[in-house]
Parts: sequence; structure tokens; C-alpha cells
Amino acid sequence: MAEVAPGLTRRDFLIRTGWVAGGTTILTTCSFPTLPTFRAPDAADAPSWLQLLPDGRIRFFSPKSEMGQGIRTGLAQVVAEELNVEFAAVEVVSPDTHQIPPVLVTAGSRSMKSCFEPVSQGAALLRETLRERAALRLGVNAVSVRDERGGFASSEGTRIAYAELVGDEASIITADPEIGRSSPRYAVDRSRKLECIGRSQTPVDLEAIVTGGEIYTRDVVVPSMLYGRVLRPPRSGAGLADAKVEAARGIDGVVEVIVDRDEGRVGVLTESPFILERAVGALELEWGGGAAVGQSDLERELDVERARERDEFEHTADSEGHPLRAAASAVHRLRTRYDTPLWAHAAMEPRAGVVSVTPDRVEVWTASQDPWYMEGLVAKITGRGRDGVIVHNLRMGGAFGGRKRCQATLEAAWLSSIVGRPVRVQWSRGEEFRDNYFQPPFSHFIDAGTDAEGRLSHWLHDFTACPIGFDSATIPKRLHWLADQVSDPGTRRGALTPYRVSDRRTRFSDVRIPIHTGQWRGLGAAPNTTAIEVAMDELAQIAGLDPIEFRLRNLGPDRERLATVLREAARLSSWDEAVAPGRGRGVACVVYEEMTYVAVVLEVAVEDGAIRPLRAWCAHDCGLVVNPGQVTAQIEGNIAWGCSVALQERAEIRDGANANDSFETYPILRQMDSPEVEVSLVERPGDPPAGAGEPAIAPTPAALVNAVFAATGTRHRRLPIRV
Repeated sequence: MAEVAPGLTRRDFLIRTGWVAGGTTILTTCSFPTLPTFRAPDAADAPSWLQLLPDGRIRFFSPKSEMGQGIRTGLAQVVAEELNVEFAAVEVVSPDTHQIPPVLVTAGSRSMKSCFEPVSQGAALLRETLRERAALRLGVNAVSVRDERGGFASSEGTRIAYAELVGDEASIITADPEIGRSSPRYAVDRSRKLECIGRSQTPVDLEAIVTGGEIYTRDVVVPSMLYGRVLRPPRSGAGLADAKVEAARGIDGVVEVIVDRDEGRVGVLTESPFILERAVGALELEWGGGAAVGQSDLERELDVERARERDEFEHTADSEGHPLRAAASAVHRLRTRYDTPLWAHAAMEPRAGVVSVTPDRVEVWTASQDPWYMEGLVAKITGRGRDGVIVHNLRMGGAFGGRKRCQATLEAAWLSSIVGRPVRVQWSRGEEFRDNYFQPPFSHFIDAGTDAEGRLSHWLHDFTACPIGFDSATIPKRLHWLADQVSDPGTRRGALTPYRVSDRRTRFSDVRIPIHTGQWRGLGAAPNTTAIEVAMDELAQIAGLDPIEFRLRNLGPDRERLATVLREAARLSSWDEAVAPGRGRGVACVVYEEMTYVAVVLEVAVEDGAIRPLRAWCAHDCGLVVNPGQVTAQIEGNIAWGCSVALQERAEIRDGANANDSFETYPILRQMDSPEVEVSLVERPGDPPAGAGEPAIAPTPAALVNAVFAATGTRHRRLPIRV
């Protein structure tokens, strides 16, 4: 007897997944686990993601959030491969939080890496279970039933399509998971020709996006919906000193103005979004207190050299040998600092959320990288159990680590719980810049050197930044002291040198500042890699060696994959060829989370005091490439963004808040200013897929800094670069 989640009957399961018109889905003999969203999915979860429809198509409930990275398309290719169907035969659905078990947050370039195996196993389980059913129908042994496109055939040639195995009524197959574990896996069988994996596929929702048919959160309209806005303190720690709201309440169409002095916020609800703007303009709010810090205060707080003077670093990320002793015998030595500023996510779509709180249930429409986390947060705000909250997770117009929590949705939940009607809250561009969290500033000091042969003699790396994984917006203030005992994995990401050096030490402090910091694309990988790879370029210059040769000379045998992409980037870019005057080429590389290997060469022109990225070449090894076109697109976007943060992006803090409120004050790289990009996808036989969503951003700023040096002879150590 198949088990389902507590309180979820077979009939409930069919209804929740829209399974009312007949069809076949598959459940294993394990129950739906109630899991926290830091748990990676496994083979026990995957069967609930797949259904065979009456017409023979496959419905796939994609377990990962879609934000432009194309994961729904890539995973659908795995489904098509295992079930031996055309890609068009897979219908991809974004499930709500009650339709499938909780799945690991969509972040860290780990979606394909974490889901490839379970999706493959789940689809193989469905295929082999259907084979058993086909054998029963044909009256033969399952071993003699061979694959046909979209079905099976007997040894005599009698064909039976998947659609014929569904039956007249909706049904659930109760299957032993052992069938899936023992069945052949087409997606990983290298002796078999792959039909769908490894081919570029058009994203499943591309037509809807370009024709305006895709539904984003701010497109959601439900009956009797109100429009809401929440006014928040202008800086961290500030409170509501006074609120004059009578004028706003008197405007026709204003339903309610809520003054919450305990939490220091004011909510406005109207029948129309146009009335909402007028009502907000009529409010007279006075805020007091808080940390009115400025840019210089933050820079002083995070100054790595002040920390070095005190010799106070909270965490030692790596320590081996005697680097201080080795430093004294270095033939060539570098001692310098590198700095990166606050960076915003700057997503195309400002966040929004719709929440309907009724006596029976809470229904949520949001766009989050972690819908089950949102489910729990909304449950807490509305005072409901999680089983009474349903989250419909929609496509995001960009996320980049900034949509783990969708604050507009939480504000809509608060307002709806008060008025008992559905509420939509949508942030403006200014709110998106001012009120979301940021990539924290990083301040690095590297003391490193080489021997006479150009091999690293020592590596001393100290840096200061802020918590990213255990950020202040997520961890309650009362628990900051506990979280601060742990070395923040997000801040530390990418901080360990991939080069071979026996005498080394890396220390850092993750300091809390009165500005909300948190996850940003790649977490600490871009700032940390920038410091390491610019330092390596400086050491190559001091030692009189070619930058790529210097890097290769200092890679150990365990870094052959990194050496391979470095050589490939050199070949791709014709590295040894001279460039025109006023131009320069720079290189940088990274081992991203010990799973993806990237080398980037950038060519820039420096003319009339302006830096223009011309061309970029990227060699990228992320294991098995499921969708080459999508992976290439991700790399192109990463390189454009890496150039953007190197040349333009910097959030300025004034009076405790971000002073940037638009793309005019926080400019990003325009398409016409982006370099032409050529990508080489490096694969080794047998490697599983790894991450491609963000690794290429990590080395790009350093490659650009190094290219500017090659063009001008001037070394820049503080981003963004100013010539």
C-alpha cells in the first residue's frame, strides 16, 4: 500500500496535482517526508514529480524555482531522456508547496547537481514500472519488451504506446523503489547515444515570455483584491516617532491605514493602485533613532588593516605549515590590499506578492528561491499551521540570491491577515534598491611571495566582510551571538587559494553592520576570487612570468581540471598573440565550490579615460552539460555582470540607507557596452553535471582588472575601477 503525507489521501494527491481527467502517476512505498529546505532531494522524492498523462505526454512538477537559469528546461531534458520521449512531450509545471515534498532552496548553482540524479532515477522508475505493465498487457516477460519512442514493443514487433498504459481512470502505481535502483539509467549510460541531453533546447516558457503570456507575481489578480503598501523605517534600528494619517484615510477608495507602532511600520490599503500612490503621498510620518551611518563609517568598520593592527580575526579558514617564517625567505614578495563595495541584486523585476487570508486557508502567490521557507514565514505572520498555507511559486524576473525571502509577500500577508481580503504588494524600483539586502563590502590584505623559480613560497590572506549565510535579515537578532560563533560559509566561499603552497594561512572576520547584507550571486566567491586572482597577476609580474604560465606552474596534480581550462582559455583567445596599443588582455580562474572549473580571458580597450570590454573567452568545465545553449547563456550573463561590478556598480550608504534608488544612480553595464563572448564547454567522459549559474562571475572582475593593467601599466585594487 503506497503511503502519502499525513493527512494527504490518494484522492487528495490526485486533486492537488490536477489529476482528475485520468492518467497514471507513481508513488513509492515511502511516505512524503516533511523536510527543511536545506535538505537536498533524493530518489524517494522524485516519483512525486512525474505523471503520465492520458495522451502519453509526461507532466513534470519541477522541484526548482525558475529565475532565468533554465533549470526547468534542463531537468525536463533529463525526464525526456530517461522516458525515451520527444522533449515536446514533457509538460513542465511549477508546483505549489502542497503538491511535492520540500526541496532544497534554489541557490548556489546546485540545482542541476542536486536534482539530476533523483530526476533520472524517478523517470527510470516510471519507465520500468510501465514496462512491467506493458509486459503484462502483451503477455510476455518484461525482459523481452524493448524500448520504442514514447512506448515499448514486443520481440514480435507489437507496439504499445505510453498512452495505452494509462487506463480510463486516474490511477496511482504503487512501485517498489528497488525497481528504480536496479533499472538502467539512460541519462548516465555513456555507452548509449543520448537523444536529448547535450542538445540545446529552447526554454520551455520562452514563447510565453516574449508574447506576454508568462504570469509574474504582479500579474496576479484575484477577486476583491486590495492594493497595499508598507512604509518602513528609512534605516536599520529606526522607529516610528509620529504618524499623521487622517488625510490619507479621508481619500475616497482608501480602505484602511494601519499604524503598527510596535513594529514601526505603517500599512496602506486601497481599492486601486492609482489611489495607493495618492494615499501614501498624504501620510506624514516621522522616524527617529537608528544607525545613521555613512559610507566612511562602514569602510572604517570593515578596514582589514585596522583588524591586522589588532591581529584580531574571528575565524581561520585554512592554516598549514609556517607561512610567516617562509615569507622571510621569499625571493619576490607582494603585500597589498584589495577592496570591493556593497553590491545590489538589481534584478529586472521588482518583487511583489499576493496573499489571501481566509478563515479556511491562506493562499500565497510569490516568486521565491525557497517557497517552503516562504510558506513557514507566512504561516508565522498569519498565525496558521503550515498545512493551512499554500504557496504558488511563480517565475522570477531575476533573483541572484535576492529572493530567498520575498519581503513584499510578507507585507501582503500582514495586511491581508488584518483586513481579511486578498492583498497585493508590489515594490517600486526605489524600494527594491533601498530595502533589499546587499552583497557586503570585502576588504582583503594578501601577503604572498615566490621563490626564484616562480613557485609560491607562502600565502597569508586576511579579510573582513559581513555574514552572508547567517545574515541579519534571516537570523533573529537574539541569536546573532550564536551564529557569530560559526565561520560563515557564504562569506568564506572562494577564499581558499586553489594554488599549491605549503605554507599558508587564511583568516577572516564576518562583522555585522547596520545594513542588511545577505546572499548575492556566488556569495563571497566574486570578491574573494578578485583578491586572489589580482594578487596572482601581480606576483607573475614581479616574478617576470607570463600570467597563465605562472598559474600553471603553481597548480598541483589535483588541479588538472583547472589547468585544462586555463590552457583552453589560452588557446581560445590566442593568448600569445600581440594586441593593439591601448588594449590589454587579462586572465583569471576559479575552482567554484570544488565542482566547476572556469578560466576567463578578457580584452579591453582604454581610450580617452574610458575602459571598454571588447572580447571575452571562457573555458568552462561544469561536468556533463545537459543544455549547452542555456549554459552558454548563463556564462555570457555572468561575464557581463562581472564586467559591470568591476566598472560601475557601487551602493552608497548615506544616513544609514542606500542612497541609490534607480538605475540612474546605480548604473549597470548596458548591452552595447558588454564584450563579445566566446565559450568553450569542457567535458570529461563520465563526469556528472555540476553548477553553471554563477561560477563564471567569480573570475571576471579580476580578469578585467588584469587586462586594464596590461593595457595601461596601472594596477587597480579597489572596485569599481576609475581610470
